[in-house]
Amino acid sequence: MRDRGKRNNKGVSEVIGYLLMFAVVVTIVSVIYVSGMPVIDQTKDSSAITSMETVFLTLQGNMKKVAVGQSPVRTMHVNLVKGTMSGQENAGNITIDKDGAPVTIPFGNIEYTLGTQKIIYENGAIIEHSPGGNIIISEPLIFFTNYSSDNADVFISVINASGTLSISGVLGQIQMGPYNVTRDTRVDYSADPASSVTITVNTRYAHAWSLFLNNSYTETFGGVPIGGFDDANNLCWLTISRNCNLTLISHNVTVS
Repeated sequence: MRDRGKRNNKGVSEVIGYLLMFAVVVTIVSVIYVSGMPVIDQTKDSSAITSMETVFLTLQGNMKKVAVGQSPVRTMHVNLVKGTMSGQENAGNITIDKDGAPVTIPFGNIEYTLGTQKIIYENGAIIEHSPGGNIIISEPLIFFTNYSSDNADVFISVINASGTLSISGVLGQIQMGPYNVTRDTRVDYSADPASSVTITVNTRYAHAWSLFLNNSYTETFGGVPIGGFDDANNLCWLTISRNCNLTLISHNVTVS
């Protein structure tokens, strides 16, 4: 009888031991799941953003080809692992003021959104936006040269992405074509050099444009840029106070 009681006690102890071990394993797995899932989600988001950067660089190249007439129509297939993509027709405008004669050109953009992060195609540039700010990661067709001792050169190409675009599923398609074959490109060239040119950009991503314009000025002319940034009104501007030849080209490209 004593031996049978010992065997029963031993069996109960083994069951309790297994239950305790199972509880420990479940606890460990739960802790790993709770602490590890945010890291996994963050890694997935980072991977999705990196992937979309490549997509937008391809988009930038395709938009440029359509804008300058190298290709009448371009089609892209997009695989959205996460996030959404949409077109904004009235994203902002750029004003070029030559010696007090301003010309304002509106533009649309294309945005990819994942949480608080965005990648934007705007006016020929690729912009990356996060809660900490925004920056141009691939430059537009806007540049300055200072090869001549007499006149500098200011070249500005505006690409307006117009039309409706919305992609929220896994697979999507973007088609790019001329907005209007009779007026999709406009060229303004100053035969007479300007004594002053002011570039003003009005957009939610004005800070990125301000950094780009100021850096371009410093790299070309040296010195401190004459410009500013107004965060409250989504504005930035740069003034080039020297004789310069101005070339302004605007393109309209439809996206759908």
